[in-house]
Amino acid sequence: MSGEIRASVVIPVHNRAGLTRRCLERVLGDLPAACEVVVVDDASGDETPEVLAGFAEAIRAVRLEQNRGFAAACNAGAEAATGEHLVFLNNDAEPATGWLEELLAYADANPAAAAIGAKLLYPTGAVQHAGVVFGQDGYPHHLYGGFPAEHPAVDRPRRLQAVTGACMLVRARVFAKVGGFDEGYVNSMEDVDLCLRIGAAGGEIHYCPRASAVHHESATRGRSDRFEASVARYRERWRERVRRDDLETYAADGLLEVEYPEAQPLRISVSPLLASIERSDGHEAELEPLLRAQSRRGAELQREVVRLTAELADRGVEFESPRLGYEDEVERIREQVERSVPRQATVLVLSRGDSELLRLDGREARHFPSGEDGRYLGRHPADDEEAIELLEAERIAGAQYLVIPASEAWWLEHYAGLARHLAARAGAEAHDSCTIYSLAPSPTRVEAGR
Repeated sequence: MSGEIRASVVIPVHNRAGLTRRCLERVLGDLPAACEVVVVDDASGDETPEVLAGFAEAIRAVRLEQNRGFAAACNAGAEAATGEHLVFLNNDAEPATGWLEELLAYADANPAAAAIGAKLLYPTGAVQHAGVVFGQDGYPHHLYGGFPAEHPAVDRPRRLQAVTGACMLVRARVFAKVGGFDEGYVNSMEDVDLCLRIGAAGGEIHYCPRASAVHHESATRGRSDRFEASVARYRERWRERVRRDDLETYAADGLLEVEYPEAQPLRISVSPLLASIERSDGHEAELEPLLRAQSRRGAELQREVVRLTAELADRGVEFESPRLGYEDEVERIREQVERSVPRQATVLVLSRGDSELLRLDGREARHFPSGEDGRYLGRHPADDEEAIELLEAERIAGAQYLVIPASEAWWLEHYAGLARHLAARAGAEAHDSCTIYSLAPSPTRVEAGR
């Protein structure tokens, strides 16, 4: 490493040439002195090579002949880079003026910070990322997603355990010391794993809100096909080791307060921007379902704005129809269950813990998979054997039906053994919104609603 280059901006790209052109124009138009740009073309099949050639000597282009994924592309860019700092940037990000100077200034002022993340916004201006925290489920979550960009909690520099790699500065010597990104992750969790390994090696991870960018999240690389394998890799390596720091972060920012009277119950105050409260006895204030519905509608609008904005930036890509809104999807599942499943039946709903999917009129609904306490398990089964074991335990305990929403249909491909088990032992009704399996050994059809 020569030491003459202050920072190398490493941009991994795969197709979506229009987004890449837009990103490079932003970066090069605001590039500080003694900085370079390295673009890694991860086997793009569109006009990306021609677009990169058009920037001539303003960038250094690295071509991979086989599509190897985000981690491998970033590692290839790091090998070609000569800067003291590596600044990883997605090509679906549009950095704000001065973003790189802010990151470099923060690095200079905080020598213990080995990796530094930026504030990322949706095209609407709402927060997409203000750092990463680890929930009580042991998994990483973007901090303050959906918050106003200028909220005091969002604009607070802080030390964390991880930040997103969509816009992240890493000291080159630290990156080399920990071995770069783990290529066992494919287009998901690589950045979290890198930060955690840096932390385990004694480096600090920081968040710098003065550096910001608009991020068209996951506009360039699909993640669903390999997401679960990456989650499994994270779960095995880190889930039981991370500090579950989300609640302490919210409390430190004044968004969650607990009062301790002489006798319980405790008094808990929470900002409505942060959370709604659902009582364990099943009763809740009328406002809470409205808040949840509003939040989900907002999330759907954010996703649609991201999609449409990305399309405008990359007009050569075919238009994709928007996904069904979440609330509409839930309502269609409910309607289908009411038509197909008799009242009083016990129904398992394959979910990621969303209680809305359990509101099935006149039917006892449970999460699948769930733990001994009946709550969502917080993870996916390790393999087919565990998935089948969990299902059979529920069936023996009285579960009569299993509902698999269309959005979770990937389970039947990922857990092929479970799919065969269901095909051999359960009757199935396939619908647009979900598939409903009858788990009874000899199911007796009863007219729904009686």
